[in-house]
Amino acid sequence: MKARALLELTVDLANPASELAAAISAVLGSIAPAQRESVLRSLDEEIGVALAGFETYETEVTT
Repeated sequence: MKARALLELTVDLANPASELAAAISAVLGSIAPAQRESVLRSLDEEIGVALAGFETYETEVTT
């Protein structure tokens, strides 16, 4: 058996940006300081990919 720590979150989709920011803060506050930069860089990459896909979609729709 492997022991692990879990954090359960509920996100109110009526206010997703604020809720996600709070979730990220909760996670960062729950992990070792040495891991925080890695987590934030991974999130930055995922957000960049999502934004790039969104911008590609908008370009295709408007042309």
